[in-house]
Amino acid sequence: MGAIAVSKKEEQQIARLRKELRIPSKSEVIRVALQTLEQKTSEERLRQEVHRSVQRCAQADQRENYLLFQSSFTHEQLE
Repeated sequence: MGAIAVSKKEEQQIARLRKELRIPSKSEVIRVALQTLEQKTSEERLRQEVHRSVQRCAQADQRENYLLFQSSFTHEQLE
């Protein structure tokens, strides 16, 4: 695969990060950045799935609590 075009500013950022993180090459900086982005994306995806799951469970709990609440009135009236 060929080289990618980056601006002078991006080239400086890569060089600064390479030195700061003590990464041996510029291409390794890009690999680390890609791995980090991939991990963050996966974590965000998981976070969203958990959030949706919690919402579904909360809705089911609300329905169940409502039904239990309604049935408690029915039982009290029968006594």
